[in-house]
Parts: sequence; structure tokens; C-alpha cells
Amino acid sequence: MGIIDGRPLGLGEVDARQAQLESDVIFGCVFLGLLRDALQDGVVLRWDLESGDPAVTATHVKELQQVLGKLQDLTGVEAPRIEAGRSPQYDDGRVSQVAIAATARPLSQQASDEARQPIEWSPKVASHIRTLLDTGELMRPSDPKVPGTFAGIDEEFGAYYGIVDAADNVLPKVISSVRRLIPYAAEGGRWNRQVACHGLIGYDDPRRAGTARQSSKQAGSIEPTELISRWDGQGQVCGYCHGMIWAVAEVRCDFPKGRPFELALGAKTHKLSSCFGCSTFLHANGYAPSSMHLGRSDSWVPLPEGPDATAPFSTSKTKEIADRKVFAGLNATWAEKVSGWLTSGVHRVVEAPEGQFPAGVVKTAWRVMEASSERRQARAVANLFLDALTVHEKDLTRLKRFVGL
Repeated sequence: MGIIDGRPLGLGEVDARQAQLESDVIFGCVFLGLLRDALQDGVVLRWDLESGDPAVTATHVKELQQVLGKLQDLTGVEAPRIEAGRSPQYDDGRVSQVAIAATARPLSQQASDEARQPIEWSPKVASHIRTLLDTGELMRPSDPKVPGTFAGIDEEFGAYYGIVDAADNVLPKVISSVRRLIPYAAEGGRWNRQVACHGLIGYDDPRRAGTARQSSKQAGSIEPTELISRWDGQGQVCGYCHGMIWAVAEVRCDFPKGRPFELALGAKTHKLSSCFGCSTFLHANGYAPSSMHLGRSDSWVPLPEGPDATAPFSTSKTKEIADRKVFAGLNATWAEKVSGWLTSGVHRVVEAPEGQFPAGVVKTAWRVMEASSERRQARAVANLFLDALTVHEKDLTRLKRFVGL
């Protein structure tokens, strides 16, 4: 055991295989629970592949469709079929360096005819983004003679920034994803794998582990300078709070009528949609993302609540305290939902007829059920999902193993 009972697991073949199995089951059960909830509530669901990636083929779309179809059948809910597709393009794909990754509509306003409409932002925000790029305030041009090339951004996968579009948001802030170092005993308790730099992207890859701490961060990041490079790799788990989550927080703190967006920047950032980690947070807090993907949610975490909880939009100590209370409320709602989705998904697995899930998945699901019942707090249960995300893998690959495809 490992994630489920809190025991350490190394990076050797046997331990890695155990971590993978537990991660697959926990992730799959949360996915199944969310899917069942959404279908029962009539929420329009849209999972897409990368619109701008030439490597994505019809075979990939077929594979995604096959996985989504099987999972939908396993929910037992009669509903229109989920159709895998391509995420919508910004500006008809003519602009490769700046694209809308996803926007979130309140679930109460969602309708099927809205779900497939092009996503747009206001001219004011569009103009502001252009100004940031043109002036180099957001990032420095890597070659002034070549428009649209930026130092660092074009080398980074998943360069996503959150932004809020609201009439009263006079000068919109653009907030990158932020790495966080979370003590194992904090925020409901996290799994200590007892592996150096646990959670940091690259920690489990011998080819990258030695240099992972020195990797550059996104331009304009609010992350404390040298947070990761000075970390000794012990005592804490590294998590990634994405731009979309910061945008939701800013809406709730400052612009209740605003819309949270996420921007995809750089030539290597093709997924114009929300990762599954962000999607859980959005759905839990009453939003329907315009597009979701099953790429990677590696070490995703919700908003900070501890000493690192300074918000980039807090203008005073008093406001910071108030903002942190908002963060805690959003996180608590998320934890309640994820805990329920995990429990619902586990029950679907253990009660399914023999052969619907691989035997190892069913056996592990029983153990997840036992562990969940022993964790009395919703956040402690939801943290099983966060711990599973520290076992890095493509989400679609996790789900394929989960359902035996």
C-alpha cells in the first residue's frame, strides 16, 4: 500500500507500479463520481483534444471517445452521449501565441445551445492583453526582430494564465500558475512518499530529477523568488495552483459579476481547455468550463490557505485576511464535492458486475472505501485525490487502465 494507507513508496519498479494502481483507482473514482453527478443534473459536458497540436489525429479522438463512452455507461445514467471533440480556437487559430484556454459559466446559466458557442472576451480585456504583450510587461521578446516569440514561454509546456473579464476590472491582472510547498501535516494531511522533491514535476523521472528544481518559472509569476531552487526537497510536497483557480478566486473576492478565463501562451501550449483538477474545482463551485481535457493534472492543488496564501490581488493586510477566508470557503466546497465524488465512484466500482473493471481495480477500490471511511473530514478524503495526482501520468492513460481498455 502507499497513498491509501500513508506508507512511503519509492521509485523502483514494484513501488512505482503500486503507486500507479492506487493513483489510477482514486482518480478514476473521482472522475466517475463527477461524471455521474453532472449527467444526473443535466450539465453539458465537453471533453476535447488540442485544437492546435498537429500530432493529434482521428485515432486520438476515437480513443478519447471510447473511454468517455465506457465511463458514461458505467454511471448508469441515461443521458445524451458525450462527444469527444477539439477545443475551440481563438481568433480562428490565426493567433498561436495567445489563446483562450477556457472560460467558466455559472452552472445555473448553462444551456446546451450555449455550450458550443465560441468563447469570447471583452474588447477591453483583449486590448489589455495585447498591450502586455506588445510592451513586454508580461514577457520579454526572445528575438525583437521576430514578432510573437518570447523567452521561456515558447519552451514551456502548459503556460497558462488566469484573468478576470469584468466591467469594473479596470486593469486586469494576469496570474500564472504557482508552485506551492505544503507541509505534509498541513491542509488536512498529505501523503509523504518519502522521495526527494515529492510532487515537483520531474521528481519521478531520473532524466529530470537532478535539474527539476532549477527549471524556470513562467514570466510574471507571483511565485516567491527561488522558492523551489532553495528547497531541500524534504518535509513538504510540491503542488501547482493553476491560473484558472486564481481567476475564480479573484471573481469571488473582487468581481462577482466577472468571468474567469484561462489563457494559453506559447508555441507548445496547445490545450485550450481546463485540466481535470481545475474542472473539479470549477464544477464544485458552480461553474461549467467551456472545454475540458484529459492531458495532465500533475500535482494539481486548490488555493493556498496557510502562510503562502497572499493573494496577488490583495491590496492591504485587512483585505488579504478577507481574501484568505474566501479561499478557505472555495476549498471547503471543493473538498466536500470531491469527497462525495470519490465515495460515489468507489461504490460504482465495488458494486459493478464482475468483469466491468479489472480485478486489481476492484480490490483497490475496496481499500479506498475503507480508507475514506476512516478519514472523518471531507478535506482528508479529498486529499487522496491530490495525493494521487502526485503520481504523474496522463489522465487519459489513467482512465484507460481504470476501465481496462
